[in-house]
Amino acid sequence: MNTTFTASQTRANIYNMLDQVKDNLAQFVISHKGIPTAALIPLEELESWQETLEIMSDKKLMKQIKQGEKDIKLGRTVPLDKVIKELGL
Repeated sequence: MNTTFTASQTRANIYNMLDQVKDNLAQFVISHKGIPTAALIPLEELESWQETLEIMSDKKLMKQIKQGEKDIKLGRTVPLDKVIKELGL
């Protein structure tokens, strides 16, 4: 659950908030003039969301992923040991 702070509260508590985000993966919503305006979240989470958005916006890649999921359902797979042997790993 997100905790909401005003901009003034954020200014007074920013170091504590940053510690909580870093140590406890806390998330905070920051409001300005009564309107939720920004969020303070762990950097790793932001990077993960950005990566997901990049993948989802790549139509060719999404088509390949969906085809892969279909192939798995239909049993069109290759055992890992065979792939390792063929690649010489």
